Amino acid sequence: MSQPYVSETRNIASYAVDLVAALGSDTVFSLTGGMAMFMNRAVATHKRLKPVYCQHEQACVAAAEGYTKAADFRRAGFALITAGPGVSNSVTSLLSAYGDSAPVIVLAGQIKTDDIDRFGTRAHGIQEVPSQALITPCVKKFARVDPLNYRKQLVETLAEAFAGRPGPVFIEIPLDVQGAPIEYSVETIVADQAEIEKRIIASRDAQQSLARISDALGELLKAKRPLLYVGNGCRIAGVEEAARTLISRYDLPAVFSWLSFDILASQDKHWFGCPGGLAPIYSNEVLARADVILFLGARLDLGTTAFQRHAFGDQARRLFIDIDPAELAKFAGFPNTKCIEADLHALPIAVEQHATTNSAAGEGWLQWCIARRDQYLPEERERLQSTEMTVFGVAELLSRWSDGKVFVPASSGYAEETFSRFFAPGQGTRFFNGASLGSMGLGLAHSIGASFGSPRRVIGLEADGGLMLNVQELATLSHYAPKGHVLFVLNNGGYESIRASQSRYFGAVSGVDGETGLFIPDLAKIAEAFQLRYLRVDSLAALDELLPKLDPNDPPILVDLCVARFENRGPSVKTKIGEDGKPYTTPLAELSW
Repeated sequence: MSQPYVSETRNIASYAVDLVAALGSDTVFSLTGGMAMFMNRAVATHKRLKPVYCQHEQACVAAAEGYTKAADFRRAGFALITAGPGVSNSVTSLLSAYGDSAPVIVLAGQIKTDDIDRFGTRAHGIQEVPSQALITPCVKKFARVDPLNYRKQLVETLAEAFAGRPGPVFIEIPLDVQGAPIEYSVETIVADQAEIEKRIIASRDAQQSLARISDALGELLKAKRPLLYVGNGCRIAGVEEAARTLISRYDLPAVFSWLSFDILASQDKHWFGCPGGLAPIYSNEVLARADVILFLGARLDLGTTAFQRHAFGDQARRLFIDIDPAELAKFAGFPNTKCIEADLHALPIAVEQHATTNSAAGEGWLQWCIARRDQYLPEERERLQSTEMTVFGVAELLSRWSDGKVFVPASSGYAEETFSRFFAPGQGTRFFNGASLGSMGLGLAHSIGASFGSPRRVIGLEADGGLMLNVQELATLSHYAPKGHVLFVLNNGGYESIRASQSRYFGAVSGVDGETGLFIPDLAKIAEAFQLRYLRVDSLAALDELLPKLDPNDPPILVDLCVARFENRGPSVKTKIGEDGKPYTTPLAELSW
């Protein structure tokens, strides 16, 4: 490993930037501002950092999230923003990264230390906001750096990005502290880098985690109908290969979440999709027939479990492994359930400890699962095929084209949920979004960040409504022009999920399209304004013809997919309104077309 870079002009701002770069980040997403001026300068003159200047602080942090996810959580996403409104603008993206355990490092400016409000006024310093109170609930750790303790503060805070369950950290450096001159050397950076790595390793409690995970594997392998639920915690811990080894060695059926289903290619015989409230029936049938289910690093949020975590696989002995005790507390006290606090970094050794252990499962179990899948999928395809340009058809075509690519869909909306439901990852495909928060508008920035976090080709996928929330980032995409980047826009003329729910409950709609008050401009004119190539696609046949022509060396292109306004999303639970006016969800067992 090469020695860290040390800035020529040395102050606390440059030290913070040099240390973050030494941890592996090679790109910083920034929007310049006066209260971050010394950090801006340190970034601009750094020989090993590429600054990418976004158009909004929300996009800076979202791009940093996309960067670290595309790098498989191995390198932190790095954002640099200014004080006041720059800080408040970052909140939504911080919450997205926090929920998805994304190690994002944010350096933020602040007014001079002496000017920071000490009186509890509503507005005190120039563009000042109560940043500590605002940001602390949104991140793993917030730190305001002072000139006497800056090294200790930076080490402690940067380690938190990766220690235990990863997540974003926020380091605020007042303007007078940023510019404070200091002396440091390569050896100083190396020493602090080593201390950070030491703290990260110490957080893993390897021996206790190993024993607990090994015991859980032993219980799984004694089952007659074992099922492995592979959560995104496996990727965050970097143990995807160990999970694949476990699956293949014992012929284990495996199910996934929408963030983890690309850990195994969908063509693999052990891949049985994502059970839940919007899911293929066979996935839920496999979940409901298992007698022992081992959940590896899966949050199982309310959306995944259709607001019924108590019933999610409750016929089976359920073993939940998670590093976060708060996540495990959701399942504590459920019958026939064991909550295991452990770090999945120990999974590879635990799997090898069981290398000579035989599985008690009969051959008939996997074959039954395969038969249910093979029986169901042709029926689903027959039901959902259409002469229209549907998201189901788009997902089917892009799945066939997905090998080796990074797909970054938007995080919310009718079209996006439909796409995630039907996308089937190929060999070496990566697929992620901001699943925990599900915020509209982050997809474009996520995909821009991904283009700098992975050497593979990145395919963005936004909806027309979501695109408008951060449409200014088309300027960032156009200016930096990552090769081969394709931005597919699922254009259904507005907010289809809101239209559907308003129609279902009220029989009328508002604020969902041009007729009801929501104007979305012509995407061709938008692309022209941002100097982006543009193509409109009106049929699945035209999309099928286009895909092989999208050259990986070409500059970015916006592809306007004019999809059907409404389509069947397949089997789902139903949300209904009770006589008391409260919404409730039908049982998972009643998942139906």
